[in-house]
Amino acid sequence: MCTPSKTLILGFLLALICLPTLHAQRALKAPTNTNPAATDPAPAGQAPDAATNKITELVHDGKYAEAQQLTTGLLLAYPDDQRLIRAKALLEKLLARGGSADATSGDNQPTNRAAPAQPSANANAEQLSGRDRLDYDALIELVRQAQQTVDMEEQKSSLKQFMDESSAFLRKHPDQMLLWQLRAASAISLNDPMAGYEAGQKLLAAGAADSNDPSLRQWLAQLKNKGWLDKQKAEDYKKYSGILGTWSVSWSIGNKPEENGTGGKPIFVKSGTRGIEGYYMSSNGSKFGRPAFKGTILDSGEIRWEQYLPTYDHDPQFAGGSTFAINPVPGKPYYPSGWQPPISYALSDNKRTMTMVFPQQAPANQRNSIRYGSEHPVTLVFEKISDSQGQ
Repeated sequence: MCTPSKTLILGFLLALICLPTLHAQRALKAPTNTNPAATDPAPAGQAPDAATNKITELVHDGKYAEAQQLTTGLLLAYPDDQRLIRAKALLEKLLARGGSADATSGDNQPTNRAAPAQPSANANAEQLSGRDRLDYDALIELVRQAQQTVDMEEQKSSLKQFMDESSAFLRKHPDQMLLWQLRAASAISLNDPMAGYEAGQKLLAAGAADSNDPSLRQWLAQLKNKGWLDKQKAEDYKKYSGILGTWSVSWSIGNKPEENGTGGKPIFVKSGTRGIEGYYMSSNGSKFGRPAFKGTILDSGEIRWEQYLPTYDHDPQFAGGSTFAINPVPGKPYYPSGWQPPISYALSDNKRTMTMVFPQQAPANQRNSIRYGSEHPVTLVFEKISDSQGQ
């Protein structure tokens, strides 16, 4: 069942996407049309209904980041579609506020923002000839096709192919600025910080910061907001898998859907050269003294996680987090306790959702408690709010 906020958001997006289409269809419809099977042609320059319907489905499911990614991609192919421009503006506000924005509030009304320019030949491309020009045109067409699909996996596959093939092409023709612009856009869609950094540096060196092209400046602004115009921040994002920042967390126990809740807004920060620490935040915005989570980055790039589970209720050495213990008994030790590895861990492709499954604690004897905890685990689902690491 949708929450009131999600219902308002979905309704507002439906209005943004559907009403202009209906108005255009009425304007184009012939008054003497007597064929009930006939359909009106889609207005020129507008994304197909299947694409906009997919956006509303993603919003309905609470997948705002994926909806934004699809909307951004469609704008490459349909830069003048006002429905997409307004939807993208609203989705950016939703993500900036952690998906909790009220779509009917005054400061959330979408504005007419500049959309990415549709791929087309530029002046440098005119200097290409023969096989090089064919390869260039094929790259442009690959992006166009990728951004018109509503299938996220198909889009991702096509964009990865573009990134691979354009990398080889740009080693031979590094002055093709449109390809660098498209690589910047694709890097954002694929969450590839180093490719975004490389594209951003090439564009800045070519004077993109002073450009009058709103599309170009938009991509640079997005790279800057992500920190990807700074090499160290881009490297950190890649190394730490986008984990650093502020998250929200929800939890559930075993296979009982009624046993669930939310657990505040933990932040994850760097610890040393290869470590991550996660802290729960207090109501005044400060972090508790002991980290609740620790992550170690392995040579493979994977992260080995641990969560601290207190031995006793109200453990004086641990001020934050929750034990999720079954039938807690004051003064009786819980098992398992201390730093415990997760039963499983998964990070979504867009690096905005991570799921950790830990054993539940119980205050019985150690053997039975550990067995019970493994059979009735606690699932923690983290949703990325921002890259901010606290005050």
